[in-house]
Amino acid sequence: MTTGIISGSIDLESIDKTKLAKGKYLQFDIILSDESKYGNNAWVVQGQSKEEREAKAEKVSLGNAGVRWINPDTTIVVAQREEVTNTQQQSSRETTADLPF
Repeated sequence: MTTGIISGSIDLESIDKTKLAKGKYLQFDIILSDESKYGNNAWVVQGQSKEEREAKAEKVSLGNAGVRWINPDTTIVVAQREEVTNTQQQSSRETTADLPF
């Protein structure tokens, strides 16, 4: 069941290419706000490592977005985040060869 839709745009030239896993995957965060400017209430930033977050490193802005729809019959649950290193993530992908992508 679809619980919501967020749509936006990303400036591909802003991406730090050294952050790409396997040359094509980029971890990013969407920061939601309860205020809207120009129809957007979400900020898309390049993902940061635990060390970067702890050092309060400046976020790299990739674009913006807006929550366009939320199903009123559902409750959105906050997903639990596990810290995973790039090495762990890549080895996990390599052993899962049956995925369609």
